[in-house]
Amino acid sequence: MNEFISELQNINSEDQAFLLFRHILLGSSFDYQNKFYVKHNSLIESTYITENNKIIEIESRKRGLLTEKDKLKILERNESWTKEQEAAYQEGLKKLTDLQISKKKLVIPAQIKQAQLILEEEMNNFSSSFSEREEVIGLTLETYISERNYQYYLEHFFFKDEALTQKLFSEEEFDEMSQDEIKKYYNYYFDFQEVFNSRNLKKITCSPFILNTFFLSKTPTDFFGKPISQLTLNQISLYSNYLYYKNITESADFKSVPQEYYNDLNKLVDYYDQQYSIICAKNQSKKR
Repeated sequence: MNEFISELQNINSEDQAFLLFRHILLGSSFDYQNKFYVKHNSLIESTYITENNKIIEIESRKRGLLTEKDKLKILERNESWTKEQEAAYQEGLKKLTDLQISKKKLVIPAQIKQAQLILEEEMNNFSSSFSEREEVIGLTLETYISERNYQYYLEHFFFKDEALTQKLFSEEEFDEMSQDEIKKYYNYYFDFQEVFNSRNLKKITCSPFILNTFFLSKTPTDFFGKPISQLTLNQISLYSNYLYYKNITESADFKSVPQEYYNDLNKLVDYYDQQYSIICAKNQSKKR
């Protein structure tokens, strides 16, 4: 993960929030370190990806590719990969997944850094088991779909210009790239999505200048100037957050944000969430 991504995964200043707000408005982000633009996923793009995966799956089945589950059954019968090995592999995979989930819940930079170090150490420990299993299983229906997916993301989400008209790689360059190189960009893209995690999106929305800007609009189409079907997933999430904060601030039971909280976006998000819980509890008690 490069510095550009790690710096923005846990924003806590209005300047950082405003920078990512600009990215969301544009529907793309400029990686200042690598000098390229990354397109944000949208509703319509998501449907293309789903359709593309289905087409690849149909083609793969026609070619006779087996699923991972079917391959494992064959390998178990000829003792190339036993149930015990698979159980140990799944246990290691679950440990990694749990560490990733735990890391996403952290908000203090020092804790996030420590969690990342632990995660990287576990990934190094797990790599030999992963490589051994991958070599034994070989090409499966799932891995073939994944490889084609890597190609799709590199072709459709990486660009040289802000207008997203010049692809980062020409057809000739793309054809010469190894699968490992293509996969690096795919992994980069999903690491990059963590910049726009739910916590960060809340911080961006409740940043005072940005939240006040939202109050000038009546609909998402009014704000972004596009039909909802053409909005990016980040734009939709941001506007949904605005509606959440709007409902809180318009409640008669809402207590104004203490002035000092405006200097700490984490405290600001927590305060709004706390107010929401209080308002919901009061509304429930009124119904009784």
